[in-house]
Amino acid sequence: MLLLRIFLVALLMVLTGWFSSPASALLNDDRYDGNIFALYGANGGMIPPRVSLKQAKEQGIPALLVYYIDDSSDCKKYAATIANLQVRYGLGVYFIPYSVDSLLPGDERGQYYTGQVPQTLLFDPEGNIVYQSAGNRPITEVENAIRALFKLDPVPPGVIKAKPFNEIQTGFAGSRSPQAYPPTKAQP
Repeated sequence: MLLLRIFLVALLMVLTGWFSSPASALLNDDRYDGNIFALYGANGGMIPPRVSLKQAKEQGIPALLVYYIDDSSDCKKYAATIANLQVRYGLGVYFIPYSVDSLLPGDERGQYYTGQVPQTLLFDPEGNIVYQSAGNRPITEVENAIRALFKLDPVPPGVIKAKPFNEIQTGFAGSRSPQAYPPTKAQP
């Protein structure tokens, strides 16, 4: 009887894919893989945000507010941009990502949400919106908005690129679709 149970458990595991399907998270799909900042931005510490927008305004600290959804390919790609910017400006700007899925009716966190993701708003120390965009914006565009707050020279477009933090962003996770990557020559 014990052997029959072991056989049935093993058969069930094979049929459900325990042995054959690796864990996967893909950057280019609209499937929920988990927290996008942990998976695609390598910065799960952004969730939950350290401060609210209200606290940032009270403290007179600039804030970059980002509305996102964990199951949006655009948001997944944009997570690397936001994480890269936080590395450079996190000491002078509060980064406040809000998941649209967690907003409730009447929630003050959603007062600036327009229905598009990712949506980015940059607030100056007085709490005024100085930059607003929707969609996956180039890192240079958002960076120059932040730099303008601190009266720094703008960076020319294309000079800065969001650097990948992990194999998901670099494409190694795309091994399930080899046509997306050109074959490499074998080393002698």
